[in-house]
Amino acid sequence: ESDSLYYLFHIRDDDMFHDPMNLMYSVLDASGDTGDGIVRSKNNSILSDSLYLGDYVTATRHGNGRDWWIVVQRRYSKGFHVSLLTPKGVTYMGIQYVVSKIDNSFWGSQAAFSQNGSKYFRNSQEGLLMLDFDRCNGTFSNPVYLDWDSNPFGGYGAATSPNSRYLYLSSGGTVQQYDLLSADLAASMQVVATYDGTLSPNPANFFQMMPGPDGKIYISTSNSNIALHVIHHPNEPGLACNVEQHAIILPARNIYFVPNFANYNLYDIPGSACDTLGINAPMVSITTPNLSKEETIQIFPNPTTGLVYWSTIHEETRICVHDLMGKIILEQEDKNSVVDLGKFPDGLYFITLFSPDGHRLTSKAVMLAKK
Repeated sequence: ESDSLYYLFHIRDDDMFHDPMNLMYSVLDASGDTGDGIVRSKNNSILSDSLYLGDYVTATRHGNGRDWWIVVQRRYSKGFHVSLLTPKGVTYMGIQYVVSKIDNSFWGSQAAFSQNGSKYFRNSQEGLLMLDFDRCNGTFSNPVYLDWDSNPFGGYGAATSPNSRYLYLSSGGTVQQYDLLSADLAASMQVVATYDGTLSPNPANFFQMMPGPDGKIYISTSNSNIALHVIHHPNEPGLACNVEQHAIILPARNIYFVPNFANYNLYDIPGSACDTLGINAPMVSITTPNLSKEETIQIFPNPTTGLVYWSTIHEETRICVHDLMGKIILEQEDKNSVVDLGKFPDGLYFITLFSPDGHRLTSKAVMLAKK
């Protein structure tokens, strides 16, 4: 119920390698300091326990369409701490223990909710733990364990497709796809990418995953590198999902992790017991762009110092540019297949192309690096 307040969930730098750790939150006001933003409060403690680093904190929206569930794992146990964010602030709801053959051990892993919030995943060297999650009361149930061939020298990532049908897991050397609608989850596995040996400058294998606002999934590496991998069509089965290795070259090295965002496009559960606030998803939906087989569009250069070009079979194209917050910062009709991002600050931008009849042709993340 605010158009300017943001809650940042984190640990303190002082707690990075200490036990116990403090899970905290800080409140940021984007409207403060004439729009530059200010910190309203910081380091508000939620709980103190043996916790994991920030890659295990994850969240999903409450079934009422307004509140948020925040989950962090208890280290070396089968416990999950659950908190609830409402307009009144953050409330710690307690710890839940699940029946599982594995503990939450400390290793380069990832925890994630499905895009529809109904399932929770923890992918690690020990295997995959999948839990059902009730968005109305914030409870876990129905643990499923999946043992799979893992790479002991790689990282472990997890993400689902925008339609929440396909689960993607990484294990350093491979990216695997699973069909969550299959009666036999293990049997549905398909390897959709195998590390190609590229150095960037270190081995650019597969680690954490994060769905982007453009419907794609971005994958970091388990080393210090300048490359990110991209799953272009995660709603598609098998190799049609199109995993492009080292698709994005960053202007500086990134080590291990991807930015940790919840699915902000998830809202209420219509008709559920907790759907009592009348908060519904916006009418305009975000869909994954699908290219026709005869139409392969290139957007280049990437990264760019300003000018971005593209190739398309259409003589006229409409272009729309979003920033990382999803805000439209530029929209234009163009016959020259070029746009100038030079007036904007350095950073990552999402370029979407439309045909003259309004058909969405493609979306791509482009890094602007003028310096």
